[in-house]
Amino acid sequence: MTFETRFTWEKLVLELKLLRNEDFGSLVPLSIGIQSVLWPKDNAEACFRQVQFLGFELMKNCECLNESDRWEALRAFIFEDKGFQISAHQDPCEKDVLMKCVLDERSGHPLPLVFLLLHLSHFLDLPMALLQARHHFLLKWVRSGKTIYLDLYNECRALSDQELIKVVNLSSSNLEVWSAKQLMAQYLELLMHAFEASQALAQLHIVYNLMLQMDDTNTCILGQRALLRQKLGFTREALSDLKRYFSFVEQTHAPAELQQAWLELEAAPEPPPRTPTDVLH
Repeated sequence: MTFETRFTWEKLVLELKLLRNEDFGSLVPLSIGIQSVLWPKDNAEACFRQVQFLGFELMKNCECLNESDRWEALRAFIFEDKGFQISAHQDPCEKDVLMKCVLDERSGHPLPLVFLLLHLSHFLDLPMALLQARHHFLLKWVRSGKTIYLDLYNECRALSDQELIKVVNLSSSNLEVWSAKQLMAQYLELLMHAFEASQALAQLHIVYNLMLQMDDTNTCILGQRALLRQKLGFTREALSDLKRYFSFVEQTHAPAELQQAWLELEAAPEPPPRTPTDVLH
């Protein structure tokens, strides 16, 4: 995937749907594209350019280096030369998750930092992926028939066999890796929690829309979007979401707040037709 200076809603949705399991180099452009759609009046060009310059600078540092030395150059470039670090915040907040803020502050949640590492390793032709380790972030690097595991919490230094066994046991990992699509779904979930905490309702609504574009059978998010649409005054759209929700879930088994919303929306007078808006898409 190439960088674009402006993402439209349609382009972003198409790129998310076309995202392949091993498209790890697309995660940073998509993250910036999401931010561009969340705040369409902001110019994302500077953010795209910042990532491109990191790539160009790194490529210059890695001229004529072998695979192992290219990785060490990348690791030192991110954590020592540029000083990126994991945020100390326990709960995700907007500035720890949004890619522009992470690039500007050189600090953030582990997941966007992993996206940046995967993007730059893809740039250097270093095949890496993120391990499915609960509460831990381990990169898996397969080179010359050998598998190396790198600990994000230790500036991506390689784990010894004993250290790996300890982390795997603590994190309940089976050494499988996340696909790019699964990582993007996790990233949208992080954004959701951040916007819920900050009560940024317009942005939260867009994230719900993107999550449902990636998985239209996610009934939990469908129900949450219905409640949010009711709060935002999008009565017709909220009712439509609930009708769809109850086609999957028995009404008596639904959370009480959704049953109450259904009764209120059914009893409300039919609203006039609404033209598409930036919020509704």
